Amino acid sequence: MAGLFGKFFSILSGAPEHSVSEPNDSIARFVSANDDPVDLTFVKKFTDGGGYFVYCGNEEEIIEHLKGASEEFGETHFFMPESKLIFWFQKAGLTVSRENPLDANAMATTCHAAIAQTGGIMISDIQTAGLKFAQLPSIHLVFAKVSQVVKSLSDGMSAINKSHRDQRPKAIITLKGKMDESVMQAKVDPNKDRQIYFFLMEDHLFTSLK
Repeated sequence: MAGLFGKFFSILSGAPEHSVSEPNDSIARFVSANDDPVDLTFVKKFTDGGGYFVYCGNEEEIIEHLKGASEEFGETHFFMPESKLIFWFQKAGLTVSRENPLDANAMATTCHAAIAQTGGIMISDIQTAGLKFAQLPSIHLVFAKVSQVVKSLSDGMSAINKSHRDQRPKAIITLKGKMDESVMQAKVDPNKDRQIYFFLMEDHLFTSLK
């Protein structure tokens, strides 16, 4: 399995590893449990663009990786527009603000979809409580289910149309790592100063969240 991802960004060290000879248990389970190439394609694209990726197969791994990420970037207080994620952060001993994004230097949200072809993550005003990205903390933890990884942008839009028929997003943005070529070439891009940690987990882990 050496070099499986080509370049994998460790959530604990923040450093690129160009040869992953012995991936950690959670990554190994992710690879063996998912044969669909869109999953691996997304991981490669996203991490090549400077994003930080981690797979969580159970609640214990979610808590462990949250603590690791918090320690890595030195923040323990998070702005969180969505209440459904608060439980995991409290279990990790982290504090949360739901009202004012200026109260924190880091934030966490869910997403609509992760796009394999581009390594982008679709997010909208539904996740951000209508706030513009200029108003939000630059360290961003994004949580997604395995089933939300899709092949193309059109697949992502189809997922949004299916799950949000009654509440249509008003503003949709695609998050990418700040070293993604399209981000670096753009004169103005909300991703330029954004540090993104992508937590991918099994669908059943969301079922108990409210």
